[in-house]
Amino acid sequence: MGADGELRDRQGRLDVLIDRRDLLETAREKNLPITIIEKDYVLGWLLFGFSGVTDLVLKGGTALSKFYFPQIWRLSEDLDFVFLGTDFKKVVTVLDKVFESVHENSGINFRLKSEYSNPEYLQLKIQYDAVIGKNWAKVDVTREKPIDRVVEKELQRVYSDYPGFSTKLETVEEILAQKLRAILERQKCRDYYDVWKLLELEIDLQHVRTLFERKCEFKDIEFAGSHQFFPADILEVLRPYWERELGRLLQPLPSLETVVSELKKKLQSVMV
Repeated sequence: MGADGELRDRQGRLDVLIDRRDLLETAREKNLPITIIEKDYVLGWLLFGFSGVTDLVLKGGTALSKFYFPQIWRLSEDLDFVFLGTDFKKVVTVLDKVFESVHENSGINFRLKSEYSNPEYLQLKIQYDAVIGKNWAKVDVTREKPIDRVVEKELQRVYSDYPGFSTKLETVEEILAQKLRAILERQKCRDYYDVWKLLELEIDLQHVRTLFERKCEFKDIEFAGSHQFFPADILEVLRPYWERELGRLLQPLPSLETVVSELKKKLQSVMV
């Protein structure tokens, strides 16, 4: 037993880790690998740590799964932030405090595995040692500032020991606009799925179109119509990765053909 009265295991970890059985039960309910469930759990705790960094705004799939639609969204494997400050060093220098704060509240151990940066981008690979064992998570930080308003929402407590806290987020409309532009840039399975799913919801699509056009202008991308989202070989491009990339993040997984077919119809009416 440590001096503070907390029980510790042989590795010296505080005995405040969530019960392994809770994660196993969640994995069974979602029919997903336990390692993915654990990473999803750890990402929530990392968000708690980063919530004290005032210049970070969460965007992307984790914002959708952790704050906007936790009951219906696919899981995420990383954190994507926009940095409103001037020097990425501010993010790097607070990591020790972030790790310490999360460890004190969760029992999870963290260390910085690697760091890469250029003037517009920072990537952190963070190793963690939690309930199942060691793994790592990626944190991407970019400088392209939100063009819509920034909102603040409380984390949805989908795991029993999550603390109550809030985080700055991009709006759902801006996340959708960003994912539409991303499809033009990189053609990733997750972007097609997320756009398809978001278009099932009640969203101000005219506002999304305006944000999308401004985001394309920022990157000097010319947009001539919805056909640009669907090159002739898009099914062949996505098919090898569909189950591999998305099957471990949600079950049941809709077929690629269904998603592409329905998305074509939706975008033909929205992105005219």
